[in-house]
Amino acid sequence: MTGPLSAVQLAGLAGGHGDAATVAVLRCGQLGRRRLLTVAAARAFRGEPLVRQSLELLTRAEHADPATVAAMLTHPPVTGWARAALDGTAGPAYLAALAAAAATRAGLTFTLTLPRPADGVLPLPTVGAATDLPFDSPVRLSGEAGTLRIDAASGDADGVRIEAGGGRLLDAGGGGTGWLPVRRTTPFDAVEVLVDDQDPWRDCYHRPSAPRLDDVSADRLARLAAEAGRWLRAHLPAHADALAGLLRTLVPLRPPSSGNPVSATSRDALGAIALSVPADARTLALLLVHELQHTKLGALVDLVPLHRPGGPARYRAPWRLDPRPVGALLQGAYAHLGVAEVWRCRRHEGTAAAFEYAYWREQTIRAVRQLTDAAELTAAGRSFVADMASTLRGWRDPADGAVEAAVRDVADASAVRWGLANLLPDPDGVARLAHAWRQGVPPEAGRAASTVVPAAARPALTVGSGPEGAVRHRLLGTGGPPASSPSDQAYAAGNSEDALAGYRRRVAADCGDVDAWVGLALTAHHTGQPVAAGVLTSRPELVRALSHALPDADPLALAAWLAQPA
Repeated sequence: MTGPLSAVQLAGLAGGHGDAATVAVLRCGQLGRRRLLTVAAARAFRGEPLVRQSLELLTRAEHADPATVAAMLTHPPVTGWARAALDGTAGPAYLAALAAAAATRAGLTFTLTLPRPADGVLPLPTVGAATDLPFDSPVRLSGEAGTLRIDAASGDADGVRIEAGGGRLLDAGGGGTGWLPVRRTTPFDAVEVLVDDQDPWRDCYHRPSAPRLDDVSADRLARLAAEAGRWLRAHLPAHADALAGLLRTLVPLRPPSSGNPVSATSRDALGAIALSVPADARTLALLLVHELQHTKLGALVDLVPLHRPGGPARYRAPWRLDPRPVGALLQGAYAHLGVAEVWRCRRHEGTAAAFEYAYWREQTIRAVRQLTDAAELTAAGRSFVADMASTLRGWRDPADGAVEAAVRDVADASAVRWGLANLLPDPDGVARLAHAWRQGVPPEAGRAASTVVPAAARPALTVGSGPEGAVRHRLLGTGGPPASSPSDQAYAAGNSEDALAGYRRRVAADCGDVDAWVGLALTAHHTGQPVAAGVLTSRPELVRALSHALPDADPLALAAWLAQPA
């Protein structure tokens, strides 16, 4: 069953895109979800007068202008407020401000009184924020003919009057109240996108949101968004269409100390993309497509279950070092399907772009291969993953041999590092295998099973060290430092035999040398030992455990022995 989507629509999404009708279904699904959450949150206040008045005002506004109220309810932070209200950690003032903004934009006449915020800042969702309220009494919101007046309910102090549709200040009042309008940009087909740098419920990401941007930074983000929109319209029009249909706000994030751009989405704020302002428009386009994929999949699973809920964190996401549950792996694979497609459009820009395309294509293929065998998937989920795999098979574009070799090295190295970090072989099984080795007999059937060790969340894998870092540095001038170990330098220079000897010495001296184990796996491939290389890549934790139990044995010989039939 695919619920409100046809099998053809689901297949279109799985292929990486989704047509306009499919995007409309996802958008309507989110509107329905937010509507239900808002009503449930309002009921949690048990008939409080301000809540009752706010709901009545929203109902009037919807009768007068349904599109306006729909736009207000799809404002991404509404979900965060509603969830907090249901948890008893948020009050009703945000709902009142939402209703006032919707009613004013619908042209209604009304008056609504709400408590003065403790910090003197009154946010009006999608419109702006009144600041420095110079009074201690409750706040009166008065709407008439598309304008909204904010002042003291006591009448002792003047406030401000604004045009609610665009947040434009009409009358400063003279009482000291300030006004910060929401900034707007139109990067996709004149569809308005808000730059949300002040809504109190925007902060729901793995990085803190940035404070309100200065005018120069805001203008720069708007310019980059417009340029990114034009690039996507020219090269990836399906993604541009989906962004026009689903993106409602851009939330600036504080940039990390590394200076690398970051981006995020949240299931509690679908329709928002949070990001640090990048250096150029094409990087912004990449971030937008990455997070658009998360947005589409998040909206889809609200309508069509693709996997059973819960489940252990036992899968390897090639872009992370910690184990992931099936849902997180599916999210990451779908997002990186979009990333690979962006780089596919850019692969002719040079070696670095060709590497990025080949790398993300390969890592996404490896993630989808795991999902193909995931027992937690529903029938719809299995169909979805099969269509993702079909898209990837169609992208087998030829690449330079040096690029393909570097991609294989980096991808294999990440598999070795993940296995060593997260898999623990059964000690009794290791002991039985060690005994069989000493007896000169084949390994037992089933080998030694490994258990995934629960681990804290760990960020994306880096390739700044080890042999794969040296290879990437040699190919691209980035990654591993020139002063890497002699064995890494030998490997990067193509001296595989010398590198292999160095890695063997390092493993013999320190069985915990992860870089050396990575080097063994990679050099085994390049020295005509593909069987050993395969085992070192797929079961590095078992080879390491056996090497610890059999310190005189050659790790490559152990790996090849483990591949023997029982």
